[in-house]
Amino acid sequence: MPSGFKRIRHYGLLGPAKKAAYLAAARKALSVLTPQATVAESFDAFMRRVAHIEWTRCPYCSSGHFICIEVIMALKSRSSRPHGPP
Repeated sequence: MPSGFKRIRHYGLLGPAKKAAYLAAARKALSVLTPQATVAESFDAFMRRVAHIEWTRCPYCSSGHFICIEVIMALKSRSSRPHGPP
């Protein structure tokens, strides 16, 4: 986008007010079927299928398995100024 322009996502085909109706009309006009909901595979299954590795297995001894014992959250920014375009 040129500098000075703002993106507006509240209008048009993908505007939230009539998004479902507009997308249905667009699919009908283009003779496209409604997409079916898909279930995404787990990360474990993806890594086994694509990389052919067991990512939870220890890379050194290849016998132990990694387990999650704690999730460390990111620190909040200390700056009180807003970050982003003016």
